[in-house]
Amino acid sequence: MRSFDLFDTLLGRFHYSPESVFHSVAETFPFPLFPLYRMAAEARSNKTLPDIYRQLQELCGFSDEESAALMRFEFETELSKIFPITENLNLVQDGDLIISDTYYDVSQIRQILDRIGLKSQVQIYATPDGKASGRIWEQIKKEHALSTHLGDNKHSDVASPKRHGIRGIHYANSQLSKSERKMMQLGQTDLACLMRTLRLQNPYSPDLPEYLLWNDQCQINLPILILASVYLDALCKKEGKRKILFTLRDGCLWIQLFRSLFPHYECIPFHSSRYIYSYPTPSYIKYVDSLYSEDAIIVDIQATGFSCRRFFENYFDGEPSYLTILGSSKYKKTRAIARVSKMWDAFEMLNYDLIGTLYGFEENKPLRTLSEYDIKHVEPSHLCICKAVELLSCFKLQSFDPRAIKWALNQTKNAHITKWIVPAKNHCHLFENGCMKHYSIFSDSSFVEISKDSHSVLCQH
Repeated sequence: MRSFDLFDTLLGRFHYSPESVFHSVAETFPFPLFPLYRMAAEARSNKTLPDIYRQLQELCGFSDEESAALMRFEFETELSKIFPITENLNLVQDGDLIISDTYYDVSQIRQILDRIGLKSQVQIYATPDGKASGRIWEQIKKEHALSTHLGDNKHSDVASPKRHGIRGIHYANSQLSKSERKMMQLGQTDLACLMRTLRLQNPYSPDLPEYLLWNDQCQINLPILILASVYLDALCKKEGKRKILFTLRDGCLWIQLFRSLFPHYECIPFHSSRYIYSYPTPSYIKYVDSLYSEDAIIVDIQATGFSCRRFFENYFDGEPSYLTILGSSKYKKTRAIARVSKMWDAFEMLNYDLIGTLYGFEENKPLRTLSEYDIKHVEPSHLCICKAVELLSCFKLQSFDPRAIKWALNQTKNAHITKWIVPAKNHCHLFENGCMKHYSIFSDSSFVEISKDSHSVLCQH
């Protein structure tokens, strides 16, 4: 039989600290000085919630009804601000124990466990300081044969059970990561908390590459796309842009986040590629003409912008309004949030789509090649961003900070995705007299050829 701590082991709070719940109560109840009075009441109490509220009632002069209503509201707020720590929740089995030093009672702990989705049948021990004082362990030993206890507090969850012959295992992942601490230091508090919430809800087993790929997204790419979204919103307001064309393939994740953050814009997936810009079909020219207007801006993840600008100069007699997150220092005419001397493959990989390169456009439909990489190593990135979109409304994002996006962009060099997504040597694009031929050669010696002239896919041996 095993036992588990509750807070910061099986669940986390969206805004990290227990006091974050008090600040939410202050804003939404509303009760501006609630955190101050609530902590003072707890200091005077026996550390149970009913006694905390008896002390609060004395401090503030509440009626019994007002005190009861506020206590219910605090607990409801707590329930709305918690999330499961997936890797630990998955370990809990029928018959295991939940042992928590808390001001909540057993009935409230069961409601909390229901909220985070625990299905296992467990026994709960909830006391104000049973673990910290060590008093709970002798009772546990009399009633259960306990092998290990997992928790985040080095004293209460490791040293204390060890003194009573129970192996305590320290869980440290609930603490802020390096990237999250950096965002906190730069004043991006809610962004750091969103990153942590996603990291701790990683659905993959830690021994799988998908676990690292999910973490790449929430720790590296997510803050870049969030900060770039804040920048883009400010730019659109300044220049009167209402329509944003997100370049596909690389803008596939950015558009999901931006739409959720700023739903009042018209956000459009924009089919393009260097090849189609160079060899556009009449249908593609018509497609671009139907989308682009004076109140539109084309955005990309990383690009020189040269192909897009040349296309517009050749077919529309002007330059488009264009923005890329990462731009080349050699093409300063292209507006970019940040610039580097050489484009970073890792940043592009972090934004890979599930579709292949655009090679043609006919009858208002995009024609694409097969993907040149295994999409099973791209799916975790997409699932992580989908989860981020679900959670965005729980956080208030700060203003754009160039220091924060620069730091996050530099972290792309450490992305694990470069170890798992390697463009195959048997994949190539051939250009012959304005005609692209795309080959993907497979292990059975078959290959797929895509010809620009026929716009067809031929499977051959």
